[in-house]
Amino acid sequence: MGSRLTSDGAGKVYNAAQAWVDSALRTDGSLFTPGTPIWSSDRLRELRELSLNNLDESPDSFEEKLRRKLEGSSPEIYQLFGEALYFHYLVRRSKSAANKLQRINMALGWSPVPVQIPAELADSLTPGILNPGQLFNSTWLRQAVFLVEFVEQWKQVPDRQQQMLEDEWEFKGFVMDLDFRSEVLLTQPNTILIQREALLHLVFPDTFEAIVSVNQKEKIVKAFANLVRRPVEDVDRKLAQIRSVLETQYESGDHFFFVPEIRVQWDEQYKQGPIDVEEQLEVADSPLRPSVDPWSQPITNALAAQLLWKSEYLQEIIQDLQEKRQVIFHGPPGTGKTYVAREIAKQCRDYGGDFEIVQFHPSYSYEDFVEGFRPKLIGDQAGFDLVHGPLRRIAQKASLPENSGKPFILVIDELNRGNVAKVFGELYFLLEYRDEEVRLLYGDQFSLPSNLRFICTMNTADRSIALMDAALRRRFYFAPFFPDEPPIEGLLNRWLEREGQDTLAARLVDEANKSLDRDARIGPSYFMRPGQTLDEDAVRRIWDRAVMPYVEEQCFGDDDKLKGFSFETLKRRLDGAQPA
Repeated sequence: MGSRLTSDGAGKVYNAAQAWVDSALRTDGSLFTPGTPIWSSDRLRELRELSLNNLDESPDSFEEKLRRKLEGSSPEIYQLFGEALYFHYLVRRSKSAANKLQRINMALGWSPVPVQIPAELADSLTPGILNPGQLFNSTWLRQAVFLVEFVEQWKQVPDRQQQMLEDEWEFKGFVMDLDFRSEVLLTQPNTILIQREALLHLVFPDTFEAIVSVNQKEKIVKAFANLVRRPVEDVDRKLAQIRSVLETQYESGDHFFFVPEIRVQWDEQYKQGPIDVEEQLEVADSPLRPSVDPWSQPITNALAAQLLWKSEYLQEIIQDLQEKRQVIFHGPPGTGKTYVAREIAKQCRDYGGDFEIVQFHPSYSYEDFVEGFRPKLIGDQAGFDLVHGPLRRIAQKASLPENSGKPFILVIDELNRGNVAKVFGELYFLLEYRDEEVRLLYGDQFSLPSNLRFICTMNTADRSIALMDAALRRRFYFAPFFPDEPPIEGLLNRWLEREGQDTLAARLVDEANKSLDRDARIGPSYFMRPGQTLDEDAVRRIWDRAVMPYVEEQCFGDDDKLKGFSFETLKRRLDGAQPA
């Protein structure tokens, strides 16, 4: 079958890539407006020298720096940069082209004469073919500059161009020998390795593997070194030999080296469960993912059994978390919201990720959650130091190249006890636009990594969802935790039966909840105490000392109603006797 991908949408990507080759490499034309001389030597040089060469050390956002760099340029320069961005985003896999188009159109929109991306090309941005990871996403400017530099130097060897387009190894040799000139590349040359490998595959998809990690290519070659029969130095030539042998033993298909029975032979960590995702690659949609996914069906089923839930309820929450990335567990106290959040978050550490838990309260602030200045002794003088809060700490950890693709969760307990809008600040924007960056209160550029999820808990007895900020509500999915609704319905009874305990506590709770509002009903957690014998005396003590103080709050000012919740009154009802 070869290295060319055949999955849904891959054909559109390859067609668009060849259209770019025809426009930028075979001619001096244009991808968006055919016949217009956009990819010419003069314009490439101008874009590099006048707009992209010098570093901007100001604290402004990347977008503002870029806009300032391009200000005053001709419409053709804006279009050239937009077309470079387009090719950069072609390889990246995402469910929607919206975020890609937004950034491309941002650059095009700064032009005094903006152009439109043809509909067919815009459609080719969905869905992409690979997820190259956080580094590729966060260094998009350098990736685009690499493409500009590549084509500029390509234009300087017109006598070699046709030969290189006919000979993939000649083409690779040229790409590998580029002499970078832009400061944005010279300062961090390794950041463009991903774009270089993506360029090779997009131009010659039948020769170069759909792998944009040099590290992973080398791992594969090392593991299957005995299959390299003809001595060669080039890693891609070795991969081609290895594939030709393996295809006689395994069925060929997309992401061939990543199917489980092959990957287990070259990826040591894959044998143990978690994926060792290297600096340049995460193939997010390859067939192997379910076998190492901490939210896979077998693992979710095991966790559901531990929680005494039906697996479909937990799977629904996991699906919400994967799709929306942030979920709020809402319901009365004692319904297990924090416990379930912790148990889900613990899965992260088993698969190479991590989690952190914070609890909001009325005095909790942006400086506590994101970052803020704290007193510090500097020498003999009192001063201040900018200290990261839990959000920045876990985001920084999730963004590390070695953690790309690994799961990270921040659990925010008692979300609605804090002033959420004040605590989150500009992060409201990032909850919805994970591919974007914002400048934080103290000047840093910041984005939320795609592998970071949020689970928040919210006590509806304190404050209902209807009172929450509408902007916050639409950025979260809400998972209900109510005592008389699945998955919490019947949970206490199931737990008592599993523990071999009398079910009196469950019957008392069910009887009391008939007279309480939905948002204020009694949760099962008051009585879920492993190792404690729940005889009648123990249930009475818990009821009087833990449940009744809570019920008193709900019945404040109504003593007659409160009497109906006493242990003796409810017990008589259950026994069929009339209250005295």
